[in-house]
Amino acid sequence: MQACVDTRGRQSLGEKGLPEVQVGRPDRIRPGDTVGVVAPAGVVDGERLGRGVRVLEDWGLRVVTGEAVLQRHGYLAGTDEARRNDIQRMLADPAVRALIAARGGFGCQRLVPHLDLSVLRDRPKPLVGFSDVTALLMAWVEAGTLAIHGPMVAADLAAGLSATSLEHLWRLLSDPTYCWEVAVPVTVRPGRATGRLLGGCLSVLATLLGTPWAPPTRGAVLFLEDVNEWPYRVDRLLTQLRQAGMLGGLAGLVLGSMEGCPEQEGIGVLDVVREAFADAPFPVGFGVPAGHRTAETDIEHVALPLGVPVELDTERGVLRALASAVL
Repeated sequence: MQACVDTRGRQSLGEKGLPEVQVGRPDRIRPGDTVGVVAPAGVVDGERLGRGVRVLEDWGLRVVTGEAVLQRHGYLAGTDEARRNDIQRMLADPAVRALIAARGGFGCQRLVPHLDLSVLRDRPKPLVGFSDVTALLMAWVEAGTLAIHGPMVAADLAAGLSATSLEHLWRLLSDPTYCWEVAVPVTVRPGRATGRLLGGCLSVLATLLGTPWAPPTRGAVLFLEDVNEWPYRVDRLLTQLRQAGMLGGLAGLVLGSMEGCPEQEGIGVLDVVREAFADAPFPVGFGVPAGHRTAETDIEHVALPLGVPVELDTERGVLRALASAVL
């Protein structure tokens, strides 16, 4: 495997003719460090939260939870102000080295306009989450720092990640030499491309269109995943992204396994993707074990660092890092 890019601090990922992108990578996390757990979206189950926190503590980490984590405001974990304040306090506290979401649901996009993420420019802190947290992940990258599309505390960590996925997440956060590689089982369009990795939950990304937090995807390798979406709805979402310009100028596209997306009249999500990208001028892969998963235990959920450069090689069937997530 090719060695990771050896750079310090921010990384210039711009391509010729494109704006330069500066991505701040945080220092590695070590046992004894503090991480913060926040609930930016849906209501959190206390028992599941406790199980997930114990996983982090088994890594030797000190865990602090936001004041709103076990609050309830309708279908949200506390009011917008309470959830926002938790994130803002964690960002301002120099002892907190990373933020990890408790769960998804809905509510993150309501917070984005009211967050002050300027502190991330001088003190990068990764945010870990997926699903509805995609809105925050894209805001993190827009603010100039790395974010991690990955397992959440009261979700996959509580249910039980596989040993492989758990070790992968820990190494992303703790090992400045770690350059991961993950299998891309299905080739939709063959080819090889490099670019910074962006993306997340397909339906959430569609809701970001027309906002300041829609990711600038030109020259990027875009990752998409979702759950419980019928084929015609995936078709509609991809059509919306294309017509809004998000799919124009991509370096490459890779999708998750889209588990939990049912077939309709013998048509599955992979069929929709094959038709939608039959003539794509960039490589397209499908089936990365990342994002929503249907397993109840021993879950394979590979965390993906967003904002750093990757290589997508659909002829070999791999997505691999070109730089570590931490310093």
